[in-house]
Amino acid sequence: MTAESIISMLKKISDNGNKKYSVTNFGGVVNFKITFFDKIPNNVANKLIELNLPNEVIELLSYTNGLNLFEDEFKGMELGGPVCKIYSGQEILKRYQESIDKNLIPILLFRDYGEMCINIRHYKQNKDYLTYPGMEMDKCFKCTFLKWLEMFIVANGNTFWEWNY
Repeated sequence: MTAESIISMLKKISDNGNKKYSVTNFGGVVNFKITFFDKIPNNVANKLIELNLPNEVIELLSYTNGLNLFEDEFKGMELGGPVCKIYSGQEILKRYQESIDKNLIPILLFRDYGEMCINIRHYKQNKDYLTYPGMEMDKCFKCTFLKWLEMFIVANGNTFWEWNY
Protein backbone atom coordinates (compact mmCIF):
# COMPACT_ATOMS: atom_id res chain seq x y z
CA MET A 1 0.00 0.00 0.00
CA THR A 2 1.04 3.57 -0.55
CA ALA A 3 0.92 6.33 2.04
CA GLU A 4 -1.93 7.90 0.09
CA SER A 5 -4.01 4.70 0.14
CA ILE A 6 -3.40 4.16 3.87
CA ILE A 7 -4.46 7.71 4.73
CA SER A 8 -7.44 7.49 2.37
CA MET A 9 -8.59 4.25 4.02
CA LEU A 10 -8.20 5.69 7.52
CA LYS A 11 -10.10 8.83 6.56
CA LYS A 12 -12.89 6.73 5.09
CA ILE A 13 -13.40 4.49 8.14
CA SER A 14 -13.20 7.45 10.53
CA ASP A 15 -15.17 9.99 8.46
CA ASN A 16 -12.03 12.14 8.16
CA GLY A 17 -11.31 11.71 11.88
CA ASN A 18 -14.76 12.92 12.92
CA LYS A 19 -16.24 9.54 13.81
CA LYS A 20 -15.16 6.94 16.35
CA TYR A 21 -15.39 3.37 15.18
CA SER A 22 -15.80 0.15 17.17
CA VAL A 23 -13.29 -2.67 16.95
CA THR A 24 -13.44 -6.06 18.58
CA ASN A 25 -10.18 -6.31 20.44
CA PHE A 26 -8.59 -8.66 22.98
CA GLY A 27 -10.23 -6.69 25.81
CA GLY A 28 -13.72 -6.58 24.24
CA VAL A 29 -15.23 -3.92 22.01
CA VAL A 30 -13.21 -0.71 22.01
CA ASN A 31 -14.08 2.61 20.36
CA PHE A 32 -11.18 4.15 18.46
CA LYS A 33 -10.55 7.58 17.04
CA ILE A 34 -7.93 8.80 14.57
CA THR A 35 -6.53 12.33 14.46
CA PHE A 36 -5.11 13.76 11.24
CA PHE A 37 -3.10 16.96 10.89
CA ASP A 38 -2.24 19.41 8.09
CA LYS A 39 0.45 18.33 5.65
CA ILE A 40 4.09 18.96 6.45
CA PRO A 41 5.52 22.40 5.59
CA ASN A 42 8.01 22.33 2.70
CA ASN A 43 10.92 23.67 4.76
CA VAL A 44 10.48 20.85 7.31
CA ALA A 45 10.14 18.22 4.57
CA ASN A 46 13.41 19.47 3.05
CA LYS A 47 15.20 19.07 6.40
CA LEU A 48 13.89 15.49 6.68
CA ILE A 49 15.09 14.76 3.15
CA GLU A 50 18.54 16.02 4.19
CA LEU A 51 18.50 13.44 7.02
CA ASN A 52 17.98 10.74 4.37
CA LEU A 53 14.71 9.52 5.87
CA PRO A 54 12.93 6.93 3.73
CA ASN A 55 10.72 8.61 1.11
CA GLU A 56 7.67 6.75 2.40
CA VAL A 57 7.92 8.51 5.78
CA ILE A 58 8.07 11.92 4.11
CA GLU A 59 5.26 10.89 1.76
CA LEU A 60 3.01 9.97 4.71
CA LEU A 61 3.75 13.32 6.35
CA SER A 62 2.78 15.07 3.12
CA TYR A 63 -0.78 13.82 3.72
CA THR A 64 -0.84 14.34 7.48
CA ASN A 65 1.96 15.93 9.47
CA GLY A 66 1.77 13.39 12.26
CA LEU A 67 -0.98 10.92 13.00
CA ASN A 68 -2.64 9.69 16.18
CA LEU A 69 -3.80 6.12 15.72
CA PHE A 70 -6.13 4.17 17.96
CA GLU A 71 -7.05 6.87 20.43
CA ASP A 72 -9.16 4.57 22.53
CA GLU A 73 -11.92 4.60 25.04
CA PHE A 74 -13.71 1.86 26.89
CA LYS A 75 -17.28 2.41 28.07
CA GLY A 76 -16.91 6.16 27.48
CA MET A 77 -13.59 6.60 29.30
CA GLU A 78 -10.44 7.58 27.39
CA LEU A 79 -7.56 5.19 28.00
CA GLY A 80 -4.49 7.42 27.95
CA GLY A 81 -3.90 8.89 24.51
CA PRO A 82 -3.22 7.21 21.21
CA VAL A 83 -1.80 3.70 21.06
CA CYS A 84 0.49 4.99 18.31
CA LYS A 85 1.56 8.57 17.70
CA ILE A 86 3.44 9.10 14.46
CA TYR A 87 5.48 12.22 15.02
CA SER A 88 5.10 15.36 12.95
CA GLY A 89 8.08 16.42 10.89
CA GLN A 90 8.88 19.10 13.47
CA GLU A 91 8.75 16.53 16.29
CA ILE A 92 11.01 14.12 14.36
CA LEU A 93 13.61 16.90 13.93
CA LYS A 94 13.36 17.91 17.59
CA ARG A 95 13.69 14.35 18.88
CA TYR A 96 16.58 13.66 16.52
CA GLN A 97 18.44 16.78 17.72
CA GLU A 98 17.96 15.60 21.32
CA SER A 99 19.03 12.01 20.63
CA ILE A 100 22.40 10.65 21.60
CA ASP A 101 22.67 8.04 18.82
CA LYS A 102 22.58 9.95 15.53
CA ASN A 103 22.05 6.68 13.62
CA LEU A 104 18.53 6.49 15.11
CA ILE A 105 15.83 8.91 14.01
CA PRO A 106 12.71 8.67 16.23
CA ILE A 107 9.53 8.58 14.13
CA LEU A 108 6.77 7.40 16.45
CA LEU A 109 5.79 6.73 20.03
CA PHE A 110 4.12 3.44 20.77
CA ARG A 111 2.14 3.68 24.02
CA ASP A 112 3.29 1.31 26.76
CA TYR A 113 6.39 0.32 24.74
CA GLY A 114 8.36 3.41 23.74
CA GLU A 115 9.75 5.02 20.64
CA MET A 116 10.40 3.40 17.29
CA CYS A 117 13.14 4.74 15.07
CA ILE A 118 14.58 4.59 11.61
CA ASN A 119 18.10 3.18 11.84
CA ILE A 120 19.53 5.47 9.20
CA ARG A 121 22.80 3.54 8.87
CA HIS A 122 20.85 0.33 8.12
CA TYR A 123 18.61 2.19 5.70
CA LYS A 124 21.61 3.53 3.74
CA GLN A 125 22.98 -0.04 3.58
CA ASN A 126 19.64 -1.42 2.28
CA LYS A 127 19.16 -3.43 5.47
CA ASP A 128 16.06 -3.70 7.66
CA TYR A 129 15.81 -0.26 9.26
CA LEU A 130 12.62 0.11 11.32
CA THR A 131 13.48 -0.59 14.96
CA TYR A 132 11.34 -2.42 17.45
CA PRO A 133 9.91 -0.12 20.13
CA GLY A 134 11.56 0.74 23.42
CA MET A 135 14.03 -1.66 24.96
CA GLU A 136 14.25 -3.86 21.84
CA MET A 137 15.50 -1.05 19.62
CA ASP A 138 18.52 -3.14 18.67
CA LYS A 139 16.22 -5.35 16.55
CA CYS A 140 14.61 -4.28 13.28
CA PHE A 141 11.39 -5.33 11.58
CA LYS A 142 11.78 -7.25 8.34
CA CYS A 143 9.54 -4.81 6.49
CA THR A 144 9.30 -1.19 5.46
CA PHE A 145 7.67 1.50 7.58
CA LEU A 146 4.52 1.57 5.42
CA LYS A 147 4.20 -2.23 5.49
CA TRP A 148 4.54 -2.14 9.30
CA LEU A 149 1.88 0.59 9.45
CA GLU A 150 -0.47 -1.40 7.24
CA MET A 151 -0.10 -4.53 9.40
CA PHE A 152 -0.49 -2.48 12.59
CA ILE A 153 -3.76 -1.03 11.31
CA VAL A 154 -5.05 -4.45 10.22
CA ALA A 155 -4.14 -5.75 13.71
CA ASN A 156 -6.31 -2.96 15.21
CA GLY A 157 -3.42 -1.40 17.09
CA ASN A 158 -2.19 -4.65 18.62
CA THR A 159 1.43 -5.79 18.79
CA PHE A 160 1.14 -8.28 15.94
CA TRP A 161 4.87 -9.03 16.11
CA GLU A 162 4.41 -10.61 19.54
CA TRP A 163 1.71 -13.03 18.49
CA ASN A 164 2.57 -16.70 18.76
CA TYR A 165 0.70 -18.70 16.20
